[in-house]
Amino acid sequence: METRQYRQGAAALRGALLFAFALGALVYAVSTGKSALAVVGAALGGWLVAGAAVDLWLRTGNSGLSRLTRLPRADWGKAIAHAGLGVTFIGVSLLMAWQVEDIRVAQIGQPFTVADYEITLDEVKEVKGPNYTTTMATMHVDRDGKRVAVLYPEKRVYPVQAMPTTEAAIQNGLFRDIYLVIGDPQIDGGWAVRSYIKPFASWIWLGAALMALGALVSLTDRRYRVAAGAARRSAAPARATPAE
Repeated sequence: METRQYRQGAAALRGALLFAFALGALVYAVSTGKSALAVVGAALGGWLVAGAAVDLWLRTGNSGLSRLTRLPRADWGKAIAHAGLGVTFIGVSLLMAWQVEDIRVAQIGQPFTVADYEITLDEVKEVKGPNYTTTMATMHVDRDGKRVAVLYPEKRVYPVQAMPTTEAAIQNGLFRDIYLVIGDPQIDGGWAVRSYIKPFASWIWLGAALMALGALVSLTDRRYRVAAGAARRSAAPARATPAE
């Protein structure tokens, strides 16, 4: 009787938790004007990562780390793959919520601010490549008075194909990526510049790598190799017995 009441109470609490979570997402959307899908996605990602860790621990039977290291590789592969999916969810969600895009005419030597970064266009020069000519900009990025990166965005033209291409300069980081793009010169001076601050973009690739790693770890499980060998043997045609 007590077990049944406990299960009913746990189910009711789960419903209350979902209601509280939905209410929090609604408040975030109304107060910030941003999509609540970012909050939902980040929460789902965190749930997947935590759930993968809890699943591994439950499989040990609460017997400690010694049992954890002896779990089958298939269990580890599944946990790693689920955690990778969660990391991807978190990366996509936070990227949607916090990414910043800035388009402006930048003057040489005059810094401008994008999010928490101060960006300065130092110079723009024409450079000849092996089969193209390029307009190359030199730009430096500072934050809190410290140099973060020096980037060289380009705008290339290939004479044979008569095709212009834009080469964005990228500074990667674990928690954010910075993209700078140089555009055309303006009549009244300055250059068109696009700046993108993409937080947690690297987490999307990290999650994909973890999912691939999880699949590889699962494939190394001896049980799968033995089962595959048994399946091949059972599928092989029986040899005909010669008549006496």
